[in-house]
Amino acid sequence: LLHPDLLQYDLARLGEALNADRDAQFTYLGLQTLYDRYFIHSEDTRFELPQIFYMRVAMGLAMNEDDREVRAIEFYNLLSSFDYMVSTPQLFNSGTLRPQLSSCFLTTVPDDLSGIYNAIHDNAMLSKWAGGLGNDWTPVRALGAYIKGTNGKSQGVVPFLKVVNDTAVAVNQGGKRKGAVCSYLETWHLDIEEFLELRKNTGDDRRRAHDMNTANWIPDLFMKRVFEDGPWTLFSPNEVPELHELHGRAFEAKYAEYEALAKAGKIYVHKVVQAKDLWRKMLSMLFETGHPWITFKDACNVRSPQQHVGTVHSSNLCTEITLNTNKDEIAVCNLGSINLVKHVTEKGLDRDKLKKTIKTAVRMLDNVIDINYYSVPQAKNSNYKHRPVGLGIMGFQDALYIQKIAYASDAAVTFADRSMEVISYHAIEASSLLAEERGAYETFKGSLWDQGILPIDSLAKLKEERGAQYLDVDTS
Repeated sequence: LLHPDLLQYDLARLGEALNADRDAQFTYLGLQTLYDRYFIHSEDTRFELPQIFYMRVAMGLAMNEDDREVRAIEFYNLLSSFDYMVSTPQLFNSGTLRPQLSSCFLTTVPDDLSGIYNAIHDNAMLSKWAGGLGNDWTPVRALGAYIKGTNGKSQGVVPFLKVVNDTAVAVNQGGKRKGAVCSYLETWHLDIEEFLELRKNTGDDRRRAHDMNTANWIPDLFMKRVFEDGPWTLFSPNEVPELHELHGRAFEAKYAEYEALAKAGKIYVHKVVQAKDLWRKMLSMLFETGHPWITFKDACNVRSPQQHVGTVHSSNLCTEITLNTNKDEIAVCNLGSINLVKHVTEKGLDRDKLKKTIKTAVRMLDNVIDINYYSVPQAKNSNYKHRPVGLGIMGFQDALYIQKIAYASDAAVTFADRSMEVISYHAIEASSLLAEERGAYETFKGSLWDQGILPIDSLAKLKEERGAQYLDVDTS
């Protein structure tokens, strides 16, 4: 069950580095969870213990390093001390025969039957190896739209989402946990009203998806219309093909053009609603069912470092990753979390420790890209080109507790802002040092990074595209 390359390590040296005392850090429930889900077993007999388990994960992530033992011990120490935690697929699969180590996969579903079912097949393959999924369904034509091949009318997006829902249930993540998928739809899509109701417990069950997550992909223009109490026109994407790829002012201009054509009767399938009424329905559904989530298309694209090579059409099922997708690229994200509570004292953030943790964590995340097993070729293509990694945090509330800061206070917001700025700074620094050692990623030229525009600077770009009156952010 383990990768034969693990035998090339100096096992005696790694054995000496194991620290059994760290087992005492676990709660009973923590150990039970490891036993039930994570320890490798043969016919239900577990043959890992907590420290061996962390060392196996560390060895898997250090496989391509020049000084493997030193790096494996460095990675092991970070994980076993709970200072940093890799994602579930890395815990499941690192050091095994099929090291699928990525957390999230984002796909764009094309507007033809074989393309739709290929996308559902890709979902199944990615879910099999413990990947979470984000699907962009905006290109698929709406209910009542004309189908040239059959001279009939489309059934719209919803029946296919039912199939996606059932696929997520049928293909659980390697028999270890439920499959997880989130479907995204842009707010101008004619099926949006029915999409909002997918998670309701009432209505026709054939048009419901109770196990799947859903999310709105909202252009700024829609929010402006809400503020202005203006109308909002819903279209079928096959009649307004450019809207899917455009964002910002270019989107606004094209959208106005299509609205004029609809008014003149030159667009067959469309519907006009009040923006405020649709927004109210979006919020009430969110309140009632917890879905669809609210995500913003223009902010994601205007601030994307990779806007020179594509468009962001959706996020993932936790809405924290925003990467380009197209027919040749399934975006992949490789995740890990800094345990913030381990980097604070009563006096505040321990910046030196945080810097050290981040430097090792970014290296581990970058290693994932080369070691990874890719179950579909479009995922490998995308990951090798852009090398995205996602460094998050856990233990935020505990970090506030140690500092005696109330969760809902202004001080908590300030701590969130300051701590994330420190993390962002050191993550970018660690990535830069890695680029000196390993070379820049393939599509670096022309990116915002290449132009010297860091994430905090990209707010200025958003202000310019959106309009200053719609952006109020402290950029200190």
